[in-house]
Amino acid sequence: MNEKVFSKFFRRNIVLIGFLSMGDKLFFFFEQNYFNTYLDHVLFLPPLYISIMVSLSATMGLIMMIVWGIFSDNTRTKFGRRRPYLLFGGIVAGIAMILYGLSMNYILCLIIDVVIIGLASNAFLLAERSLIPDTIEVEKRGKANGIINLISYIGLIIGVAFLLIGNELFGIPDPRPGPKGTIITQEGHFILLFVGGFVFALVGIIGFIFIKEKPVSEPSERERFFGNLWKGFKKVEWNSLKEFLKILLALLIFQSGIASIMPFLFVFIFDQGFSTLQLLLGIAFAVPALIIATIFLGRLSDKFGRKRFIPISMIIVSIGYLIMPFSSGNYIIFIVGFPFVLVGVLALVVPLNAWSQDLLPEDLRGTFTGILNIVNTVSQIIGSLLAGIIALLFGIQWIFLLGPVFFIASIPIFMIVKETVKVEN
Repeated sequence: MNEKVFSKFFRRNIVLIGFLSMGDKLFFFFEQNYFNTYLDHVLFLPPLYISIMVSLSATMGLIMMIVWGIFSDNTRTKFGRRRPYLLFGGIVAGIAMILYGLSMNYILCLIIDVVIIGLASNAFLLAERSLIPDTIEVEKRGKANGIINLISYIGLIIGVAFLLIGNELFGIPDPRPGPKGTIITQEGHFILLFVGGFVFALVGIIGFIFIKEKPVSEPSERERFFGNLWKGFKKVEWNSLKEFLKILLALLIFQSGIASIMPFLFVFIFDQGFSTLQLLLGIAFAVPALIIATIFLGRLSDKFGRKRFIPISMIIVSIGYLIMPFSSGNYIIFIVGFPFVLVGVLALVVPLNAWSQDLLPEDLRGTFTGILNIVNTVSQIIGSLLAGIIALLFGIQWIFLLGPVFFIASIPIFMIVKETVKVEN
């Protein structure tokens, strides 16, 4: 493939994968926040119920990403290896999100989120994440992940915009005893979840139609499911597997810090009782910092290597997290700390994603992408349960102390992972 053709292929797929990522960011923004606020605002359940649902959903994701990874690595259709999973996952999970907004008991919420969405959304995620290392070369992955993340922020912006609209149109004073924050009615939640589900189904269809995959050879032989799993591990050299396991452990520790914040972030924000204008100003102040961090971390990781700027980035972000507990009722501290929270949750993963993609075995990217999902699922169990306990015992504002603990603990592990980018001295 000549450079001109590859460049066109590269640009096309970057934009389309970014579009897929936009859809999944919106979908999981809604799932991680509105599903949780639904339990809090509509069903009036305590934080521990949120932790249980998040943990069960993460467990389903842990299993299904590996299953879909093995299936997709061995899928050979005229539509490609990954694209059929985009279509299936997008449509089924999108419809299920809409139905969640009509649920009136906790068990039904669990069935929709854990079983239906757990099965379908992970098929979509597996395909989307595998497409990056499938179609983008190592030397451009940092920049590519930065561009994809920037496009994906559109999904977050839409999510936050609808949150503010929902808060303005459907927000009512919390009728429960205690500090008077704002809650969103069931009608408001349904409208928000309808938007999220519809967009997710739409991007799955668009991805299926327009994504281009590189041709792959037929598997040498067809085997049973566990035969494929065992054979995949046997193909991987020990040194490669060792590096993969090291970055998996480092990412697991790091991601647990993010997972301790995300399930409760907007519950915390709603509890502050800030006006819509105040929230808009806070977002307007934080977004430029997020965009700058995303662009520079991606480019720096391609130019100077994946690991060089990891320690200082995590330490700087941790300082912001440490001041967030004191933002409770203090808008100025909230304005200062919120950009650090967004950079920690969204931008720090750019070089880390590129690094982990570099270490995926070439012929088994789907399988090992599924295994790498241990990072996202187990971290949700660890982070959400710890945060739920902290919130129950000491107050929800103190969950922000968990982030720096995990971030700093992950640095020594990242430092012993092999550098995958050749850096000229």
